[in-house]
Amino acid sequence: MIDHNTLLIIVDNFKREICECPELIDKANRIVVFDHHRKSAVSIDNPVLVYHEPYASSTSELVTEMLQYINRDFKLSEVEADALLAGIMVDTKNFAFKTGIKTFETAAFLKRKGADSIRVKLLFQSSFENYVAKTEIVKKAKKYRDNIAISVCDEKIENPVLMAAVASDEMLNIYGIEASFVLCAMNDRISVSARSLGNINVQIIMEKLGGGGHQAVSAAQIKKCTMEEALEKVHKAIDEYFEEEK
Repeated sequence: MIDHNTLLIIVDNFKREICECPELIDKANRIVVFDHHRKSAVSIDNPVLVYHEPYASSTSELVTEMLQYINRDFKLSEVEADALLAGIMVDTKNFAFKTGIKTFETAAFLKRKGADSIRVKLLFQSSFENYVAKTEIVKKAKKYRDNIAISVCDEKIENPVLMAAVASDEMLNIYGIEASFVLCAMNDRISVSARSLGNINVQIIMEKLGGGGHQAVSAAQIKKCTMEEALEKVHKAIDEYFEEEK
């Protein structure tokens, strides 16, 4: 379907290898990038437009802001408005982190366009089985350096990457925990989900493992190693981070 008039829009990412279909990048003549993550050395080549704002709450905020500039009277379906509001709520942990004036203005705009916070909340409901799995991951967590929680997903858990992300979020509700890391096995690699209340920059820690993200929400994939080796690498990356912060 691609021709010389095709515009490829890449959102929430600046790395080719993380894109859902990297092959499209080679075929499209014109590429636009919307992203709020800190740029790394590896990025997408020669986009015609880049809207990059690392201080924004989320890519959903940037996309909604751009839509308003195009035409404030445009119409959104309920599904589109809910999806954009859901994106903001996920990245801000329900408006608790990385929220600025624009974040709330954007949310208000989406509400006026038909977004419903109850419908969005229902999108995040999990099954009973997933809730139990999340609880088990949190139960197995161990403290590291007094203010960090680290846990491992059971290999038998369905959709382990999602469960790792949910569990790492949940562990931030534990008193005294300022950052959390959950590891899970995924094919030939170990996926690491990292979360923070903001004082510990998990993005820098994940970059040491070849990953990235932003200060409060980041991730990495460690290839060709066992779970024990991956845990050692995470511990080492955390230690290096604190040494550099001194």
